[in-house]
Amino acid sequence: LPEIDVVEGCRYSCDPADPGSRCEECRERRKAGTLPKEKRRPRVVDLPVSATEDRLVGTLHLEHALKHGERVFEPGLLADANRGILYVDEVNLLDDHLVDTLLDAAAMAVNTVEREGVSFVHPARFILVGTMNPEEGEVRPQLLDRFGLCVEVEGIADPAQRVEIVKRRHAFESDPGAFARRFADEEAGLELLLKHSRVRLPSVPPSDEVLGLIAEICSRLGVDGHRADLTMARAAAAAAALDGRSEASIADVREVAPLVLAHRMRRAPFEDAAYDHETVESVIASASPGSGEGDPPPPASENGGPADGDGATVIAIGSAEDAGPGAEPVSARLAAPLDRTRRAHSGKRQETTSDDGRGRYVRAEPAKAGAPVDLALDATIRAAAPFQAGREGEMAVRIEPQDIRTKVRKRRVGASIVFCVDASGSMGAASRMETAKAAVLELLVEAYQRRDRVGVVSFRGEDAEVLLPPTQSVELAQLKLRSMPTGGATPLAHGIVSSLELLEGEVRRNADTVPWLVLVTDGRANVGIRGGLGSEDARAAATRVKASAVHALVIDTDSAVLGGAARDLARAAGAEYVRLGHFDGASVAGAVRERLEAI
Repeated sequence: LPEIDVVEGCRYSCDPADPGSRCEECRERRKAGTLPKEKRRPRVVDLPVSATEDRLVGTLHLEHALKHGERVFEPGLLADANRGILYVDEVNLLDDHLVDTLLDAAAMAVNTVEREGVSFVHPARFILVGTMNPEEGEVRPQLLDRFGLCVEVEGIADPAQRVEIVKRRHAFESDPGAFARRFADEEAGLELLLKHSRVRLPSVPPSDEVLGLIAEICSRLGVDGHRADLTMARAAAAAAALDGRSEASIADVREVAPLVLAHRMRRAPFEDAAYDHETVESVIASASPGSGEGDPPPPASENGGPADGDGATVIAIGSAEDAGPGAEPVSARLAAPLDRTRRAHSGKRQETTSDDGRGRYVRAEPAKAGAPVDLALDATIRAAAPFQAGREGEMAVRIEPQDIRTKVRKRRVGASIVFCVDASGSMGAASRMETAKAAVLELLVEAYQRRDRVGVVSFRGEDAEVLLPPTQSVELAQLKLRSMPTGGATPLAHGIVSSLELLEGEVRRNADTVPWLVLVTDGRANVGIRGGLGSEDARAAATRVKASAVHALVIDTDSAVLGGAARDLARAAGAEYVRLGHFDGASVAGAVRERLEAI
């Protein structure tokens, strides 16, 4: 990137030519005279997923407060990133309270800190760059829409290019300096191109024809909001400026549309295409007949996206409406409140305290001997203040061990939900499986927001099968649940045991998850474990559920008998018993959602 002018010595890299974006320190310095300036590269600031809120927004300067007894603001990563790039790897795993902070800063272009006796505002204009693996969960829609452009990073299949990659990597490892010099001229040329393009950009406004085309594309594709229109207009103008032209064209719109729209398309589960290439080309053709002559559209790939890899796998998924299922409880309460255990995993279902220095700072408490201290400086100083007259020392504020206060932080923990579904040859097996699939997908729509994981176990014939390992990914569910065979006997005990083993694995993977078993069955069984009686083994397996830390919900699929075998099974498992008036995916998902929110 080209160098930028900054105020010399400014902690926030203020622009000397833009009075409106200066920090308070630079404004005060300007009253005393001209602001000195210097040139430097824009910073690329890394925001780790494990970062605390203090590190991101800034906090009270601890050393200065203790030595001098004065409140001084210590800037955070948002200050470092002003007029630069804030990079987040695994952005989909970022804690929700940090996402909220980023949203506020991105919307206002300033960072406002009101905490620990500090009130401070500084400029925070940055380009947010995030990378992620969609298989590990999606980005919150509020944050996803803030990303102007989205691209898919793919491996290279061409053998010759793969060989060149290995050669270049070997050359870099052998002599990094020589490798850098090898491409120095090329990088300098790119820097000069960017510099000239930035100067040219303000004089490249999109025409009314281009703006009309952009509006028609976004409207036809059902894109929510207007940020896509704004981004596409800016991106088209930037593409023209980069190409040395003074006006954005339809060809520029065609080039940037996949980058702008792929992650903004409304997409229901099991729809394969995210970016609708054909619709965009149809709108372009109808809006400006003949405009594409000499500039053919890029060829579509097999999945409907551009063949050059510009289509993104990041998607925005709309939440389905909650259903209102009727429920009849058998045993619904936990043996102990959830908050008696401190957890460290983020999620949206249940709120609890955290010991890992992450989460919202809600209050302070006296530090415990031998326990890690997440220092609450404001509370510590307040605790020490009444005793300063009787203490001696060189520090402005004298702190004794009994004054130390530690922060109590709040986070939300997610759930691991396993559906155990009867796929035997009894009446309605196919309907049960389709209903369970619809419920899973509806819950997965929310999972990317709530950090929940959803899986499916089916039982039929002589055994049970894990159809879908617990996941947050709609894509994985799409792949795994395409074929769900039914028929055969009813090995209910096998299904319960397999589901418990799956949930135990989830707890081993993350001890802070809340395990849930959703049993979709009529409660009847005719195949036991190792030759045992089906009904007895099913009851024994249910007893294992009651003795475990797993929360259970039994959804009765028997439409003929009220409170029969399924209700007895729920009692044995210590589970809630639910009988639905309408047995469909929305009702099942609503029943599960209601229980999750109740904890």
